[in-house]
Amino acid sequence: MIRVIRGMLQRHSVLAFFVLSYAISWIIWLPLVVSPQSCRPLLILGTFGPAISALLLTAINSGKVGLRGLLRRFMIWRVGTIWYIFSLFGGAAVTLAAIGLHVLLGGDSPALNDPAQLYLVVPVFLYVLFFSVLGEEIGWRGYALQRLQAGWSALSASLIIGLAWGFWHLPLFWMKGNFHQEIPLGLFMLQSIALAILFTWVYNNTRGSLLIVHLVHAASNTTVGVLPLLPVDTGGDLRPLWFAVGLLWCVTLAVIIIFGPARLSRWPIAQTES
Repeated sequence: MIRVIRGMLQRHSVLAFFVLSYAISWIIWLPLVVSPQSCRPLLILGTFGPAISALLLTAINSGKVGLRGLLRRFMIWRVGTIWYIFSLFGGAAVTLAAIGLHVLLGGDSPALNDPAQLYLVVPVFLYVLFFSVLGEEIGWRGYALQRLQAGWSALSASLIIGLAWGFWHLPLFWMKGNFHQEIPLGLFMLQSIALAILFTWVYNNTRGSLLIVHLVHAASNTTVGVLPLLPVDTGGDLRPLWFAVGLLWCVTLAVIIIFGPARLSRWPIAQTES
């Protein structure tokens, strides 16, 4: 029986990952949907569904060798400086451009944070990195993307990941007081799919570096949390966010055209060891 189950998990590894990730995260999150109060520890714990799923399935399918291969991708740090620049500041550039466009077209100037408190970006970034992004990227990019690209183009794999990743957030849209409630689901999905393509581009061009995709994801989330882009920070105005997603898609389409949909890279795709 165990062999049969293991065989099924190996043949349908990506599907098993999606199902397990949703199951772990949603089981943890759903009580928060019906609760009148939020519980940050449970919210954080649910975020680790994808990472737990990836590590568990890798251990079952490939044992210690597979786990070492997966975690070793955190040690891929010798990549071009341009990837660090894009990862850390690309999201901020798009967000600032969107806010500028909003103001240029007659929108109200947003209230920016006090420049003297710029140092707070660092602890916010570290918090997002370790208590949010760390629970996701091992799974979405380190496990699922790596396997999907074995049979699909990089663009197709990204579209699948983007849809699964976007809908995985669904319970957050029902949680009282969560900022997702103020964002149209369609807009959020457009953002998720564009980011999934860009994260694949970064991943494939850095030899499958989990370190770099963690940085780009954390920096992106930090930017949205620090700069006035979300409706909660703009008095309910969605236009800056629409502009940001539109500009994000302009960058995404440029990447697809320049690097090609097959690999989103000029280099061979790094093969999994797990």
